[in-house]
Amino acid sequence: MTSTDQQLPAPGSTAMLERCTLPPFTPGSQTFDLPGVIRLAQNESIHGPSPAAVAAIAAEAGRAHRYPDATAATLAGRVAETYGLRPEQVVVGNGVDELLLFCAVTFLTGDAIGMVTGNTYPGHWSAVDSVGARRLTVPLRGNRIDVPAVAAALRGRPITAFLCNPHNPTGTVLTAEEVAVLVEAAERGGSLLVLDEAYMDFAEPDQARSAAEHVRKGAPVIVLRTFSKLHGLAGLRCGYALASPGLADRLRRVKHVTVYNVNRYALAAAEASLGDTAFADTVRARTRAAMAHFLTAIEDLPWIRAQATVTNFLHCELDWDALLVSQELQQRSVLVRPCADMGFPRHIRVSVGTEEELDQLVAALTEIATELGQP
Repeated sequence: MTSTDQQLPAPGSTAMLERCTLPPFTPGSQTFDLPGVIRLAQNESIHGPSPAAVAAIAAEAGRAHRYPDATAATLAGRVAETYGLRPEQVVVGNGVDELLLFCAVTFLTGDAIGMVTGNTYPGHWSAVDSVGARRLTVPLRGNRIDVPAVAAALRGRPITAFLCNPHNPTGTVLTAEEVAVLVEAAERGGSLLVLDEAYMDFAEPDQARSAAEHVRKGAPVIVLRTFSKLHGLAGLRCGYALASPGLADRLRRVKHVTVYNVNRYALAAAEASLGDTAFADTVRARTRAAMAHFLTAIEDLPWIRAQATVTNFLHCELDWDALLVSQELQQRSVLVRPCADMGFPRHIRVSVGTEEELDQLVAALTEIATELGQP
């Protein structure tokens, strides 16, 4: 990582402005698909896809020789209807990661600045760094996005800000009032706010609210959503961006460089899943119940701490190095996500699996704790 910029954040700020390079790609664990492995590392839904989505995939099998719709018009129309938008305000992509890259390629041109928060999902800073833009990093405050600091940056100069809401990996969430403050700041500063809402589907309406309402008002906001999490379609890679017609048109011009970026099975499954609200409600309720089960199981263990989130994962603080613990867990066929690369050396992120899987995780952690000298 190098910095070649003379422009610095405001005096007293803890934000850092750097021009960074992408590190070499390091593949993750190769044990994911081995029999008996408990996968609690990637926030996948253990409930699988909707039966309606499975049927839609099967129905497409005989058309595998035909290219998919490059415009994803049918899915875009269904998504637009869901949010009270026009179809031209929806851009469908190969998951949120591709959409993040589209945003970076589209808006981080010339000497533009891309802002991320510290201790966050690596896909955000990777998108900024991939196009060689300057990256402004604003630290978290108490495991939450520092709204006043981010708002000050948005007002200070035109930037494109990439934020998780709910936040990954901490699971904290911005209130509707805090989002409104950031939107106002972006409008005042000529900035763009890109909100990654990959986990928003798990939140009940009284817990968090999508920024899609600001898209409807024409604000400089892009909302990113995915079918990978609540809808259980991670293996098909499908997501979408919500934006004003002007911003969406700019994104679509970049998207069409890849033409058929979302396959026909993903498009069909996503459309079917979007209509199966009963299935989504069931997954949401089961996720909440399993999370509560896990929190009850660890409440008397002194060496692990976690709080409920509105997502399908928990950010767990340990008394030991998280990478060491995750390696020990892997030896016991349990996979979790160590968060050291996101700035949390003693935290693991635990996907909410079944109650039985979470019980096995607790048993494995207790065994490791005994070996490390804890009761």
